[in-house]
Amino acid sequence: MRLTRWMVLLSLVPLLARADPYSLYGFGPRAAAMGGAMTAEANDYSAVFYNPALLVDRTDVNFGASFQFHRMVSNVQAKDLAKDLDCANCNMPDTVGTSLGLVFPLGGKVKNHLAFGLGVYVPTAVLLRLNSPPATTPYWYRYNGNPERLQLHIAAGIKIVEWLKIGLGVQVLADLIGTSANVGVDLFSKEIKSGDINAYLGTRVAPVFSVHLVPIKRLRLGVTFKYEMKLNYKIPATVDIAGIGTLGFVISGTAHFTPHTLNFGAAFDVTDNFTLTAEGEWQNWSAAPSPYAGIIIDLSGPTLEALGLGKALDVSSPDRKTGFLDTLGVRAGAEYRVTERFTARLGAFLRPTPVPKQDTQGTNLMDNTTVGITGGIGFNFPDPLEIFAHPIQIDLAGQAQMVLAREAKKTSPDTQSAYTYSANVYGVTGAIRYDF
Repeated sequence: MRLTRWMVLLSLVPLLARADPYSLYGFGPRAAAMGGAMTAEANDYSAVFYNPALLVDRTDVNFGASFQFHRMVSNVQAKDLAKDLDCANCNMPDTVGTSLGLVFPLGGKVKNHLAFGLGVYVPTAVLLRLNSPPATTPYWYRYNGNPERLQLHIAAGIKIVEWLKIGLGVQVLADLIGTSANVGVDLFSKEIKSGDINAYLGTRVAPVFSVHLVPIKRLRLGVTFKYEMKLNYKIPATVDIAGIGTLGFVISGTAHFTPHTLNFGAAFDVTDNFTLTAEGEWQNWSAAPSPYAGIIIDLSGPTLEALGLGKALDVSSPDRKTGFLDTLGVRAGAEYRVTERFTARLGAFLRPTPVPKQDTQGTNLMDNTTVGITGGIGFNFPDPLEIFAHPIQIDLAGQAQMVLAREAKKTSPDTQSAYTYSANVYGVTGAIRYDF
C-alpha cells in the first residue's frame, strides 16, 4: 500500500499547463475589451506583452493593477448510454488572478528613446496547480491545464527614428521541477527503510522580439514574435526491494507548452476620436509535444533474473502523437473616445483549434474553434484627495468565448463512450491606471 502511494504521488508531478491568461483573456481590460488586437495599439503597460516597442511611446511612468475572473460553462454529453463517461475534468477551475504593470521611460540622453516595462500575473487561489489527468479522461486542452501559474514579462522599447521602434523582452514562467525520488523497502519486515524526493521551484525564459512602424500619420503597424515555451521534465525514481530487486521507473514529458507565436497587426485612426485595430495570429502548434506523461517501468535484480522475469515485467506507456496543426487566428477591436473623460470599446476574435478530432483510442483532448465577443469602457477623473496631479484611469471589460460544438467518436475496444462537447467561457476584468 505504501509503495502504491509513492507511485501515485510521483504521477502527480507533471504540470500540464497549455495556455497562459494573457493569451486566452488579454492583458488588462483595454486589451480584453478590444479583442486582444493590440500589437499595433497597446498604449500602456500592457505593451510589455503585446509589443514591447510601444513602451517607448510613454513619456511618464505608467503603473496599473488589474483583476480578472473567468468561468467556464461546459456541455459534455455521452453518445452511448451503455458506457460510462468519466467527466471529472469536463469543467475547468475558475481563473482568478491579479496583474501588475509598470512602464519606466528613461531620461537624460536617451529620453524618449528608451523605456523599460514589467508585467506580472499572480493567480489568486494558488501560485502553481498540479494537474495530470489520464489519457482516457476528456479534458479541455487549453483550459484544464489552466493558467494558474506565476508569470512575468520584462521588456524594453527602443526608438530608432520617429517612425520606427523595436522591442526586446523575455517571458518568464515559474515551474515546479522534480529531479528524483528513491525509496528503500523491506517486504519481509514490511518497513520502508529510506525515502527521499528532490524537487525545486525553477524558472523558464523565452525571448520576445517586436517592431512598430508609422508609415503615415493615422496608420500604425506592429509585429511581435514570441519564442515557444517548452518545459521538459524527466523524473527518475527507484524502489529498492530488499532481497528481491529494484523497481525503477521514469516519468517524462512536457509540462508546459506555448508555441512560436507571430502577431501582425494594424491600427488606424478613422478620426481623432475613433480607432480601429485588426491583426492576425499565427501559432506553430504542429511542433506541440504530447501532453500526456510518458512512464517507463523496469524491474531488475538477481532474484527476478533467476526466475526469468527481468524483462517480462518491464512496461512502458504508448507514444502518442498529437497530430496538431498550425493555426491562423484573427482579432479586431474598436475604441471611441466619447469625451476626454469617457471611452467605449468593442472587439471580437476567431481562434482556430490546433487539436484534431479525438476519434482514436487513448486520447481525449477537448478543444475546438472559439469565437469571442468583447466590450468595455474606460473613464478617468481627478484625484479627489489631490495627492496625484494626473487623472486616475479606470477600465472595465467583459467577454464571452464560445467553444463551438464538436464530437469525439469512440469505437471498440475503447472503453470511453463517444461524446459531444461545447463550452462558453465568461469573464470580467477591471483595472486602475495612473501616469506619474
